[in-house]
Amino acid sequence: MKPASAANYRRHLRSHILPALGERPFDQVSRADARALHASLADRPNVADYVVCVLGSLYTRIIDDWELADIRNPTAGLRRFGSRRRERFLSPAERRAVLAELDAGLRIPRGRPGQIEPFSAWALRLLMLTGQRRDEILSLRWAMVDWKHSCIHYPDTKTGQRSVQISRETIALLREIHEATGSPRAGLVLRGRNGGKLRCINETWDRVRQAVGIADVRLHDLRHSFASDALMAGVPLAIVGELLGHRQASTTKRYAHLADHVVRDALETATQRIVGADQAAPAWGTPSATGAGDPTFSPISDAVWARIAPLVGAERPRAGPPVDLRSVIDGIRWVLDRRARWRELPPRFGTPTTAWRWHKRWSADGTWERVCGVLGRQAE
Repeated sequence: MKPASAANYRRHLRSHILPALGERPFDQVSRADARALHASLADRPNVADYVVCVLGSLYTRIIDDWELADIRNPTAGLRRFGSRRRERFLSPAERRAVLAELDAGLRIPRGRPGQIEPFSAWALRLLMLTGQRRDEILSLRWAMVDWKHSCIHYPDTKTGQRSVQISRETIALLREIHEATGSPRAGLVLRGRNGGKLRCINETWDRVRQAVGIADVRLHDLRHSFASDALMAGVPLAIVGELLGHRQASTTKRYAHLADHVVRDALETATQRIVGADQAAPAWGTPSATGAGDPTFSPISDAVWARIAPLVGAERPRAGPPVDLRSVIDGIRWVLDRRARWRELPPRFGTPTTAWRWHKRWSADGTWERVCGVLGRQAE
């Protein structure tokens, strides 16, 4: 077992299971005994359910793995209280406020109130961009980063060895950290002042969330927010589970209700096809679908682009394939002005995924609001 899980098992054995059942022969513990133990902890339902989990795990070893007796697992079919699942997701405005607070804290000299260490800020940004567990980010080493394939190879996690794809934004952030720390070839990506594992991330997050007025948002809720954003963007539930490193599909299903609007869109599309209503929509490749014959849309002018380019850092070199940010901005305008779906974006503006990602990024850091100021429009 993982060391932390083993410690939890020992603690619950010592505190609850052995005091109640420790003197009983294992083949004389009945389902009624297990139910009584569970009920005795009703005032702590999470503890009660975990105790049943530990007891059931022991009997799985006794019955299935070690074949010590042909008996029924006394916890089989025992109804659990069910842990209260807490869901809290960051809104776009809250995310912008968090990023602004991090930037402000980085500008404060060390030792002054409100100052934030770069490694702590980097850790929080990585948690927001990847949805990974806290310890997976804090234990991340440069050797695990696959720059060529844009992924991280974890030799060991809560759910075992796995590889996870990461976005261009995450790669860019990792490059920023790499260059700022002397381009190391090995060692931890995020380090404490003594060079060891970063330990102050919880304290930093407490300060940040209090400063921006989101005291109810836990550090782990950044992981929930990542899942929420992905599902609301139409990413399939199974893919979200893979990105988060869930071993059981049931773990990801806690987010299933967030994808209801995606299911609704799929239903409407299927229904329109059945009744032939989709014939009214322009087919891909026609002048109206490619944007070539759209008289209601005017691309941004050279003069306007000259004012926007510095805001979006169009002149800065970036890793990966080149992106025409001018076309990206026109694509975002096209989608927002028509209240269209991202997948309806005409090909001449680039791919829907690229436009959506840049809009999400710019909305989070306040860039899109500044762009809209130049365009003379309301930010969305």
